[in-house]
This record gives sequence, structure tokens and C-alpha cells, in this order.
Amino acid sequence: MTNPMRGVFAVPTTPYTEDGAQNLDALSRRIDEVVAAGVTGILGLGATGEALALTPAERDAQIKTIVSAVDSRAHIVIGCMAYTPTEMSAQISQAADRGADAVMVTPPFYGGLEPDAVIAALQPVLAGAEVPVMVYNNPHSTGTDLIPDHLAALADTGRLWSVKETSEAATRIRELRDRLGQDIEIFVGADGIALEGFAQGASGWVAASAWLLPEHCQRLWAFADAGDWAGAVELWTRLGSALGLIEGNAAFISLIKQALGHRGHEQGPVRPPLPTADSESLTELMTAIAALEEER
Repeated sequence: MTNPMRGVFAVPTTPYTEDGAQNLDALSRRIDEVVAAGVTGILGLGATGEALALTPAERDAQIKTIVSAVDSRAHIVIGCMAYTPTEMSAQISQAADRGADAVMVTPPFYGGLEPDAVIAALQPVLAGAEVPVMVYNNPHSTGTDLIPDHLAALADTGRLWSVKETSEAATRIRELRDRLGQDIEIFVGADGIALEGFAQGASGWVAASAWLLPEHCQRLWAFADAGDWAGAVELWTRLGSALGLIEGNAAFISLIKQALGHRGHEQGPVRPPLPTADSESLTELMTAIAALEEER
């Protein structure tokens, strides 16, 4: 790949068959469709992909499928989320060996570590990484909020490629850009504040919603990247309604899967203990999507 690693990265769900196995054929088909929509990349094995519910063998099979399906047409980032630095590093090596362009790590979850302890844990992980690293700041799930000064401490490793930011602090994207400069990419990680993040100088968008609506998400980024803010705002007033229904639902992974199923892209259920979206939520989302596409 020669295009910069900035823009829209779609985050796949993990499709399952009726007997509960991974449906790698369905994953491959959807990747082909999403890449054809023009996204910059695919970020596999994130939380939306139920990565923590997969066995090591399933994880390896999925990485191979993603690399094969993308076929050098887009960038590939693989989530390497683990509790210990040793396991993170092992997952990074695996992803690099399989052909990933970059990886994503989070603070060790379940423990509410202080930021200094998180940075101490992540520094050797990044320093030893074979590929560039995105650090995912997700205080809602990890219990630790990494502010710009904390993340700047990782820049000296030479492997900090980007930050995926989902703290929901109103000015955090701008603060990260000011502190980290232009050499480190800053991605919006919360779908409901994509346009606000772009306006603050984000490098792009890591979007679960782009697995469902890749054309619309890509078009929103294209407007913003070109400085066409009138076009971006006009699209956002319509797209934002659908994305808000996804982002605000605790069963958003199931909701995305069910919506794709209604659109002819069967994804199967979620694995327990993840919740299943109710029929009312699905109906509301499909109505919003229909309205979005009618007005296109």
C-alpha cells in the first residue's frame, strides 16, 4: 500500500454460522464490499469484532481471512487487546507475520490502572512492535483515561503511529493534535461525534458504522478532508441520526449484525454474554437508514 494510513477504517463484526462457528466466507464477502466502497482500511479483531470471545485458532484464521480478502487494496490494522504486555506483544508478532500493516492496543483492562502504570506497561510493547501501533484510549471499557501528556510519553518508542480517541471529552481531539503534532495520526473512535472530531483536526475515523454504511461514512470523511464543510454538515444531519441509534444502544454489535442481515449480509448472532438488540431498536434503525438513502 502507498496511500497514507488516514481516512476511514471500517471495523468488522465477526459473522457466525448457525452452529456458532466463524463464518469466514461471509466475512470475506463483506470485506470485499466495504473495501470497494473506498475506505482506507479494515481494523479487524476489535471489540466490535468480539475479539475477546474468539479462541487463538479462530483469531489466527480471521487474520488470514482479512489479509486475503483485502488483497492489498486497503490498509489492515489488527486489534491486539490483552491483559498482559507479554500477550499483547505475542499478538502483535502474529499480526505482523500474517501481513498486517499496523496493530491496535488498549490499556490493560479490568483493573482501573493509573495512567502512569499503563504507560509503563505499553512502552516495551510499542518499543518491540514489528509494525506501527495505534493506541486505543477507551476509558469506558478499560477504566483508564490517557490524556495527551500520557500518550506523548509513548512517542519516543518510534512506533506510535496513531491514537483512537473515545473519551468523549469535547475538545480532546484538538488537544491531542496540539500535543502530539502532525506526525502522529488522531482518529475519532466514537461514531456519534465523527464530524466534531474532523473539525478539530482528526486524521480520520475508526468506525463500526462503516461496516454497515461504508459509502456514507466514506463520503462524510471525503467532504471534511476536502474542506467542504457545507457538504459534510448536510450529510451529517441525515447520517448522524442512524449513527446515534447505533452508538447509543448497549447491544450495538448485535444491532449492526441484524441490520446487515436485513440488507442481505447475514452475520449471525453475537456470542454470549453480549446482549441481543430488540426488534424495536432494529426497526428504528432500519427506518433511519431508509430515510437516509431516500434523501441521497
